[in-house]
Amino acid sequence: MSDSLHLYNLTLKDSSHYTHTLLGQFHPKDPATQFLVLISPTHIDLVQPNPDTGKLQLIHHQKVIGVINQASVIRVEELDHVVVTSDSGNLSVLKFDGTKFVPAMNIGMTKNGWGRTYPGEFLAVDPSNRCVFTSAVEKNKLIYKVDSELSSPLEAHFNGVCLGVCALDTVYENPCFAVLEMEDQVALNYYHLDLGLNHIIKSKSDPIPQDVNYVIGLPGHIGGVLVSGTNWMCIDRKNERKFFPLPRRKGQDTMITSHVLHRLKKNEFFILIQSSLGDLYKVVVEYDNDREVVKDVIVSYFDTIPPCISLNIFKSGFLFANVLNNDKLLYQFEKLGDESTTVIKSSQYPDHTEEVNITLKALDNLALIDIHESLSPILDAKQTPSNMLVLSSHYLKQVTRGIPTTEIVSTPLPFTPTSVYTTKLTQASVHDSYLVVTSSLASQTLVLSIGEVVEEVPDSKLVTDQHTLSIQQMGKSSLVQVYTNGIRQIGHKVTDWFSPAGITVTHASTNANQVIIAMSNCEVVYFEIDVDDQLIEYQQRLELTSSITSLAISDTRSDVAVIGCADETIQVVSLAESDCLDVKSLQALSANASSLVMIENTVHIGMENGVYARTKLDIKQLKDTRVQYLGSRPVSMSRISVGDTAGVLAISSSAWIGYTHDTWRIMPLLDIDISSAASFNSEDIEGIVGIHGNELVIFSLGTEDGFDPSHEWTIKKSRLRYTPRRMVVDGEKVYVIESEYGIKSPYHTQDTDQDYYDAFGYERGGPGASCIQVVINEEVTQSIELEHTAISMTKVTFKNQPCLVVGVTTKQTYLPTSHDECFLYTYKIGDTLELLHRTKLTIRPTVLIAFNNRVLVASGNHILLYELGQSQLLRKSASVLAYLAQINNVIHIESSRIVITDAHSSSISYAKFDTGLNQFVGFADDVIKRQVTAIVSVDYDTVISGDKFGNIRVSRVDEEVSKQTDEHWSFIKQSDGLFNSTGSKLKSLASIYVHDTPIKMMKSKDCIVWTGLMGTIGSFIPLLTTSEVDWLRKLELAMRNQVVNLLEKDHLKSRSYYDPVKCVIDGDLLEMYYSLSMDVKLSIARQVNRSPSEIEKKLENLRNRVT
Repeated sequence: MSDSLHLYNLTLKDSSHYTHTLLGQFHPKDPATQFLVLISPTHIDLVQPNPDTGKLQLIHHQKVIGVINQASVIRVEELDHVVVTSDSGNLSVLKFDGTKFVPAMNIGMTKNGWGRTYPGEFLAVDPSNRCVFTSAVEKNKLIYKVDSELSSPLEAHFNGVCLGVCALDTVYENPCFAVLEMEDQVALNYYHLDLGLNHIIKSKSDPIPQDVNYVIGLPGHIGGVLVSGTNWMCIDRKNERKFFPLPRRKGQDTMITSHVLHRLKKNEFFILIQSSLGDLYKVVVEYDNDREVVKDVIVSYFDTIPPCISLNIFKSGFLFANVLNNDKLLYQFEKLGDESTTVIKSSQYPDHTEEVNITLKALDNLALIDIHESLSPILDAKQTPSNMLVLSSHYLKQVTRGIPTTEIVSTPLPFTPTSVYTTKLTQASVHDSYLVVTSSLASQTLVLSIGEVVEEVPDSKLVTDQHTLSIQQMGKSSLVQVYTNGIRQIGHKVTDWFSPAGITVTHASTNANQVIIAMSNCEVVYFEIDVDDQLIEYQQRLELTSSITSLAISDTRSDVAVIGCADETIQVVSLAESDCLDVKSLQALSANASSLVMIENTVHIGMENGVYARTKLDIKQLKDTRVQYLGSRPVSMSRISVGDTAGVLAISSSAWIGYTHDTWRIMPLLDIDISSAASFNSEDIEGIVGIHGNELVIFSLGTEDGFDPSHEWTIKKSRLRYTPRRMVVDGEKVYVIESEYGIKSPYHTQDTDQDYYDAFGYERGGPGASCIQVVINEEVTQSIELEHTAISMTKVTFKNQPCLVVGVTTKQTYLPTSHDECFLYTYKIGDTLELLHRTKLTIRPTVLIAFNNRVLVASGNHILLYELGQSQLLRKSASVLAYLAQINNVIHIESSRIVITDAHSSSISYAKFDTGLNQFVGFADDVIKRQVTAIVSVDYDTVISGDKFGNIRVSRVDEEVSKQTDEHWSFIKQSDGLFNSTGSKLKSLASIYVHDTPIKMMKSKDCIVWTGLMGTIGSFIPLLTTSEVDWLRKLELAMRNQVVNLLEKDHLKSRSYYDPVKCVIDGDLLEMYYSLSMDVKLSIARQVNRSPSEIEKKLENLRNRVT
């Protein structure tokens, strides 16, 4: 076996965990409008609420090279910019130039990477935009003055630990920053920048309670800060400090974790603060301007939403909630909460330890209007033939690549149709007037009117006893029908054109000015409409040597027609007056073209072998052809409208839609089964009409909330009871174990208000809760509440008896981790789960897998095997692998071989079950110790794994060692290991850093798919030839030198965070090629001896291997 392996790394879905959300006026072409910047560690999104619908619209998506750590907004030259710190060691100021983010300023702070003294862990910007304050966790603090450039930093070092930073609004006075610092105890210190002396002055405040955790700056006319801790808050300004209590849930603490300050007219403002439980409180400061004193601080209960990382309030009345562990939410303010019944005034509560309880209520001041879907955090994932299932927060999510559809109406037809068309009646019409359904089998045509209701037109003057090939509004007020025996034009009068006797029309294509038809005698006839709305036939005809399978002209006036022939070619024919119907070029295909659509200068080809091709028409020549396999049936193409642009609908064994969004996309349509379709545009409905059997179906793209062309993935959710931990997929059933620590379960009683707990969460302070749930077709069909904490699960077939085995612990606690007893619950799998028995264990069941009709239990350095017994599971084997310390995963490769991952002493280890010794014996392990979080077998000797720090590696057993393990096991098992390990070591074949913690790895037919904790879905595609590897590596090298890096992070370093990147091509970097200017594209293309279209075609083909 060759050790040569090269992979292509490609992110399929970016992380949906946003660490920062920034509101500002970023767009140079629209400087008065607020936009929202969503920042994840690896990419930046610019979004904006639609003023009509309120839905968030993606304006721009941009990946960065490196990892963003902190971010804030700074205003430079009348426009808001984004200032970030990152692992590049730079302080970067980014501006949006109207099309993308570009670096405006970059200054080095420290060396590449992170550490306790990395001065980019905390970031604050002076509200007057005069300077930027950065701080490390320990010691280092820097201040940069901002003008047209960033100045050299002023240093202010302190040996303690920094816990938080806040900029004070000092208006015209010197900038000041409040810092929570801890040396012997926590203190609130102030750092003043003297702009005149260019010097930093540190001032200390009075002692503060040691449970302080959050600090908020107040507007400049008041000054000072709000400081909060557990159940209390105080205002600190000008040597004045007032303490007062915070409202809380009964029996639970309030700890502030996020806030947003919103300015109203003049000097009025309010602050929304959120607790760790999700409760929102409104803070208003009553200030006496004449005496310059704070009269009162008023805190009132506002609403309860999911706990958030950050909050943003738009001037237009929207609240964006960057939810911590779930979908991001967009709310609209209904009112400002002035009627709250739970109010605390600082003047009335001098004792800040006094308890004031709130009564939880449903949303009153806010209304949810949009959901920004997120997969973060992914806790487990499984692949099925049609989609991917992931466990995330309190949901089981079904993730499918494709565009969802929403059925609007479905109605039966009197015959089984084969085609459907829609048309206007006049040029001035805005909406479609006729819906024409036709059957080539029954030779019938049905004409329906489109209005408030769809009903049959009794006297449309169209031919209804023959099959219709096309229907088109032409000229000012004519309607043209192409049918089997000719053409009918309906205008001021009805005019017919008939085909010669014995010859039929087989194909047709039309637009508002032209008609072209193909006949059964291989002739092509061309018509144009004149200024008097008369259809004029061009006297000459084109006769081809083979029968015609399809033809097309553009949707606007076309100079060419494209004709598909039965000899597996397509021909480009001129329609210009000087050389009308002359063949200009010819291109061979892999199969006959069953359908053709031309949109502007692009020809879309559907072939009989299920392949879709897209090719460009350049001076009547076909160039730059891209192909994609769509299904097993011939591809039928039709032109449709996608928003304001033209697209195509391709139907094979399933339906696909092609449209342009940044680049051309061809996406599957979900939840729809049709054989023919056309655009449908009425006063009430804008969608697509299709045929399903003998039914007419009208549907729209997207969900009921609308269609977002930027979304490639559709997510369907099933609500679960607690936080899911593991799942087992068994056909259409999904078994999920769930557990939540530190809560009181409400499900021991019969009457449980599930909506209440979905909105407000469970009561804290209990021992925890756990359950098993069975999900079928997105619905929970069975729930089993457990008395103990479920931590592992697997499906095992014991002697033809399928069982679900669940590992549980009693009195489970964390930090530190401890438990009392451990058990295995064995459930018989049938229509429902039936408990057979439980088995007490001597080890914690960290890992459960099926192994040769037994269940394997692993924990620490112990591996146990159990078989099914009458009253409990029977232990058949016990192994101790001394060189392991903390087993966290085991996979069964084949026969008696397993792979073990260890989170402490040995990252990956191969072992074999010795039937003579009745135990497992290790024979190979890894050289480098990793805390492995995900692993999957590539083949008998090779695995690919990921660790908690974001490294993914491919490891392989030496070929000779593997051979001896199978053929000379007695020799191998006697070999002594060295330095508390096995006798053989694994080879590292490939490695890369992926900016997320891999949680699950899955092997599919053509690639390895992995999911990350922050919601990333990625893939590794094997590269098959040396020539492919060589030119992709050249392209990667050229891209490294040409791509403008926002953070000035070296790409090679960013992918080699812990190990040097090895034998992996970074597809994410290569796909940045699409966004480059044409000059840069040409420069790169010359370096790799390819054309830009060849490069883009290769990148598209590589992505199509996965999707």
